[in-house]
Amino acid sequence: MNKEKRVGLARSALLNWHASHGRHDLLWRRFTDPYAVLVSEFMLQQTTVATVTPRFAEWMQTFPTVADLASATEEEVLTAWQGLGYYSRARRLHAAAKTITECHDAIIPSESESLLALPGIGDYTAAAVLAFAYDLHALVLDTNIIRVLSRWANLDTPIDIGKGKKLLMKIAESFYPRTGCRATASALMDLGATICTSGIPQCSLCPLQQTCLADKPEHLPRKAPRVVTLKQSELRVCFYQQERLYLELSQGPRWRGLWILPELGKAHAKGYRSTPLAEVTYPITRYRITMKIFETLDKPPTHLRGFSIDELNSIPIPSPHRKAIGAVAKRLFSIHNSGESPN
Repeated sequence: MNKEKRVGLARSALLNWHASHGRHDLLWRRFTDPYAVLVSEFMLQQTTVATVTPRFAEWMQTFPTVADLASATEEEVLTAWQGLGYYSRARRLHAAAKTITECHDAIIPSESESLLALPGIGDYTAAAVLAFAYDLHALVLDTNIIRVLSRWANLDTPIDIGKGKKLLMKIAESFYPRTGCRATASALMDLGATICTSGIPQCSLCPLQQTCLADKPEHLPRKAPRVVTLKQSELRVCFYQQERLYLELSQGPRWRGLWILPELGKAHAKGYRSTPLAEVTYPITRYRITMKIFETLDKPPTHLRGFSIDELNSIPIPSPHRKAIGAVAKRLFSIHNSGESPN
């Protein structure tokens, strides 16, 4: 079977399968509005569909147009983003909305070069906007699609090195049609999410099984050896007085513009409990960080701001700190009601 015929058969089988088995109920697929597509793509970066679904609906009600988002304050944007993590994405989306409003009359560009010039938009997001919003030719390559195409072509070269990336792009270029990329990208994405999943795929149910070249699909795609994860710890202090929890506004580089528990050393807290109130472990890039939170009766430094429990629900707090605050709140309630001394 020649290459052109193989691609044609594969694409036809894929689209027929997708008509009956695709994830047509995904909320953002009801929109072809470029702004809605842009928002969904930013949200879906490193975040599950289940988490994004309710947040996408809330976001579109809060900021229904790109101009609405552009005119919002950073605090409003970060507050609306809570629960999605990786807050730098919210800042980049906000910055892109401002540029689109100021430089493109609030119309999201339909050219790759213009999209790539926007803050926070890389190759994948630009391709996704072109395909899903404008149905133009674009090589959409998310994790699911990369897995499907790597297996279909039996790509044995690691996809995260230069040679592997070039081969993957060549495979994608041959598979994607010159027109109608929205349907093809959606179908590939759904196939990877439901049938051609990581680990052992369900090959007997796959519409590409007759044209797939993989003999050991569970081993594909290949990646170069991973960098060893490094463990770190950080110590933070809990100033809880007169039913108010005192937090500091992060100046960055991590969590800039979000409210966090202050670092123990920088807060100069001396009268703190030797046993932590709570511990929370979370990953950042190649680090796995254990955050330990200690209680103190010292007077909060002047740069901290006190919040009531109700107020904590309406301010932007990064997920690890919100989780820590929840654990701390339970522990503090137990200590204060038992009359136990904090020292």
